[in-house]
Amino acid sequence: MMGFEYPTELHTRRHGPVGYQDYDSYRDWLRDEFTFRCVYCLHRERWYGRGATFHIDHSIPVAEDEGGKCEYVNLLYVCATCNEAKNAVLGVPNPCEVAFGDCLRILSDGHVQALNDNGKKLKRILGLDSDKNVGYRRRWMQNLEMLRTSDPDLYQEFMGFPDDLPDLRKKRVPNNTKPEGAANCYFALRERGELPVMY
Repeated sequence: MMGFEYPTELHTRRHGPVGYQDYDSYRDWLRDEFTFRCVYCLHRERWYGRGATFHIDHSIPVAEDEGGKCEYVNLLYVCATCNEAKNAVLGVPNPCEVAFGDCLRILSDGHVQALNDNGKKLKRILGLDSDKNVGYRRRWMQNLEMLRTSDPDLYQEFMGFPDDLPDLRKKRVPNNTKPEGAANCYFALRERGELPVMY
């Protein structure tokens, strides 16, 4: 549904920075990596005015694997609600290993339909189909559809990327002269006026 389409392919990481001692230092990389939205519920940064609304999640909880605390491949970009719901639960599907579009579908009334066992797990653990989440999602879908038909420019603003795109070309990881993956960052697209709208 409008603004809530799960990817039908596995997420392939575009970046691979290494060397940070604090996992929050990966934040800008992860924002770009996951197109500025929560990997679990698909809420977008653009819909909020506060950066604290989004967290860094450890796919494999640190309690289970301390070594994964600052490993980029173990980090996901999620909203605060999903991060708190997931907490330290082990075995939550990872979008780099499971195509969420094969697991979940958002219905026109805002409910989440699980398409397989992974979808059932995501739906249950994250509370994706709670009354509160369904109502919130339904209102966003209705608003987006109204904007799409009545104010296409404002619709594109809501569906686009945030204004504070990180310039990953300037990021320096200790002992690295060039950040890995920086060539694919959205900042370069924005400079050339080629920044796409997310749907």
